[in-house]
Amino acid sequence: MSYHKPFDYKTSDELLKASEDLGYRLPFSENISSLFKKISISGTPVPNRLAVQPMEGFDAYQNGAPSKWTERRYLRYAEGGSGLIWFEATAVTDDSKSNPRQLYISNENMDSFKTLVEKVRLAAEKKFGPSHHVYCVLQLNHSGRYSRPKEGYKPKVVNFNPFLDKDSQNLEVISDKELDSLQDDFLEAARLAFHAGFDAVDIKSCHGYLLNELLGAYTRQNSRYGGGFENRTRFLTEVAHRIKSNIEGLDVSSRINAFDGIPFPYGFGFTRESSLDIDLTEVKVLIRRLLILGCTLFNITAGHPYYKPHITRPFDRPAPGTPLPEEDPLEGVIRLIRTVSNLQQEFPDVPFVGTGYSWLRQFFPYIGAAVIKEKGASFIGLGRSSFAYPDAPCDLMEKGKLDKGKVCITCSRCTELMRHLAKTGCVVRDLSVYGEEYKKMRSALIRSELKE
Repeated sequence: MSYHKPFDYKTSDELLKASEDLGYRLPFSENISSLFKKISISGTPVPNRLAVQPMEGFDAYQNGAPSKWTERRYLRYAEGGSGLIWFEATAVTDDSKSNPRQLYISNENMDSFKTLVEKVRLAAEKKFGPSHHVYCVLQLNHSGRYSRPKEGYKPKVVNFNPFLDKDSQNLEVISDKELDSLQDDFLEAARLAFHAGFDAVDIKSCHGYLLNELLGAYTRQNSRYGGGFENRTRFLTEVAHRIKSNIEGLDVSSRINAFDGIPFPYGFGFTRESSLDIDLTEVKVLIRRLLILGCTLFNITAGHPYYKPHITRPFDRPAPGTPLPEEDPLEGVIRLIRTVSNLQQEFPDVPFVGTGYSWLRQFFPYIGAAVIKEKGASFIGLGRSSFAYPDAPCDLMEKGKLDKGKVCITCSRCTELMRHLAKTGCVVRDLSVYGEEYKKMRSALIRSELKE
């Protein structure tokens, strides 16, 4: 067992030596040209291998439409040079939002999404030329047990989970009838995304939200959506099939948890014999079925941000109330890289987006370039780093390296904002906007504590 060690590497040699000390080989290449090799998704050319991961900003209008702050974030990504922008979790129904100001696409606001996509493409083409077509994916989601569209709303769960729930008495379990109806909502949201100009939709199946819970619903009884593999994957596969069958010209993808970090039978991706051993068998079968149904792109992640957040996002500083994990963050980064590599090599002709690179700071391009060269992923995805340093791809194109003074420091302050339903971004590198937001959030917490 290794123990938590904050990032303090001055040179790449120190980083690589630390990886070796943990018993792993970390891919590394001084030549980063592979990050700028073009690739096609379903015949659509993508200018480079750098992707913005879906990170919620919780800055939409009350009706779910993008606000000026949403637009600011996405224009920074577009002008920053990323070839693929994976737009953040967008609710498919108003009551499935995880925050009153989460994005939600509807007939009422579809035109505002269309305007945002048009502005993103125009900003990228204006800066990098007409051949720089940003591939845009909209992540469609139902927040499940984390639905908080308004104060007092009781969220829906798939089943009781002793690792997440204190008891089963007050849980609102979603019915099969509701799940059947929800398929229609996903299909409608995909139709709206297509008319808004997105290249693809992501049927979100990760991080403890509804569809991810369904994948691990081994203990859900007497249900078309629980128990065996066919039932647990039914919602995702049927929705994917319905979208591909009904909306010609729209690519379908999924951001999937390869493993949840929650032991069997309450989490997906672990062996039944030993609850701590990762088993990718089911996720490989699932991906193979989704490919047959016409899915063309996958974004692989892991973990549950509300249970063991370090699995999803290795960090230096945890959010308040979160204990330091008993592992080196570098070990978590390597685990994510190796997991995606395993799947990419199983499906070599399918583009996969990798994750976990933000913690590597100024060294991520060299690791990412090597991963691309070794066919361990098709895209290098950046979440927190995109909040902090949206123009990192541009700096790599123009200067060949990153500015150490602009990188994400994995301090978890963006996570704090997120958990307290505040407008979310990088507190450290985007201080004028999110520094003030962080102060307001902390002041509100102090006032609340004093009242108690």
